[in-house]
Amino acid sequence: MEIIIAKHAGFCFGVRRAVDMAEKALEGGRRVYCLGSLIHNQQVIEKLEQRGLVTVKDPAEVPVGSLFLVRSHGIDPNIVKDIIAQNGEILDATCPFVRRAQMVAEKFHNDGFDVVICGDPEHAEVIGINAWASNSAKIIHDANEVSSMKFKGTVGILSQTTQKVELLQDIVAELLKKTKHLVIENTICLDSSTKQAEVSALAKEVDIVLVIGGRNSSNTGKLVQLSEAQKTPTKHIETASELQLEWFAGVKKVGIAAGASTAQFLIDEVVDKVESLC
Repeated sequence: MEIIIAKHAGFCFGVRRAVDMAEKALEGGRRVYCLGSLIHNQQVIEKLEQRGLVTVKDPAEVPVGSLFLVRSHGIDPNIVKDIIAQNGEILDATCPFVRRAQMVAEKFHNDGFDVVICGDPEHAEVIGINAWASNSAKIIHDANEVSSMKFKGTVGILSQTTQKVELLQDIVAELLKKTKHLVIENTICLDSSTKQAEVSALAKEVDIVLVIGGRNSSNTGKLVQLSEAQKTPTKHIETASELQLEWFAGVKKVGIAAGASTAQFLIDEVVDKVESLC
């Protein structure tokens, strides 16, 4: 059996940067607080929490004067201001690609545009980006939603960094029917585009694709969708313990892809387990 691993499987630059920042901050034994998951991978988060990372659900849970780590997906800037006002120390691990999207949203809003975000309205990154536009943006996850919307002036559209470019294109096409003044900023990050192209190509040459990553990871979910679109049997797993022997009956080539928040040790464990099973 042949195992083919996507070239860019695993940590992207932004996630690697966030994890490195967390690990360095934890070296001194000081507790580090983070609002929501630093990255969308529970196995990595558990390792960091064992070293002193504290994940909270509400800013009120952050003690006065604490060291606060902004998650890779970014957060509402007002939360950061409140923590600073309470003598907190800020480490900003916002992915640079997400930060760019925040700046675009802020500029669109300040310029008086109708701000549109192509993305999942429930995703932490999108919620954070919208906060930079004073929560005024229209968040669209389906191009069909555009027909029922009204726009009063120039529309500025940007995207969640992990979205599929096809969705952005579809929404832009519908927006062009609603306005003559449209400004487009493609804020989809290069790593997401690369991973998506790789998994589509990989699915065409293997008998089964294993996509490794958190089930709450947006970019991992997109990889699963794109692999399934090639009509190739696809399994979304978080760890090697989920692998089942029957998946590999008659399989000659196994493709392995992994989301941007998937650590290398998780990929290695899956490869080892596949080899032992087959």
